[in-house]
Amino acid sequence: MNNLEVINKEWLDSMASTKKEFLTKLFSVFLRDEPARVSKIRVALESESMDELKFLAHSLKGAAATMGADRVREACLNLEYSARDGDKKLSMKNLAQLEHEMKLVYDFMTEFVH
Repeated sequence: MNNLEVINKEWLDSMASTKKEFLTKLFSVFLRDEPARVSKIRVALESESMDELKFLAHSLKGAAATMGADRVREACLNLEYSARDGDKKLSMKNLAQLEHEMKLVYDFMTEFVH
C-alpha cells in the first residue's frame, strides 16, 4: 500500500488543472461527511455487526476511489474482505490501517482546500 500516493497524482493533476473549484468543493464535502462514516465503521466493528461493517467499508471505498484516494480505497477493500470473512481480529488491524490512511487524506485535503 505504501507505493500508492495519498491522492493519485495523475487524477489530482487532471482535476486541478481544469476543475480546481469543483475539486475544492469535492474535498470539502469529503472532509465534512467521511469522518462520520469512519466512526460508524468503528461502531459496527465494536458491535460485531460484520454485514454493516462490510457495507460501510464498501461505501467508503467508492467515495475514496472517486477522490483519487487509492490507499484509502485499498484499506477499505481489505476491511470489506475481512468483514465478509467474519474475521474480527483482522478487521481491527484493517480498521487501524484505514484510520491511518484517512488521517493522511484529511491532512492533504485540508491543506489543499485552505
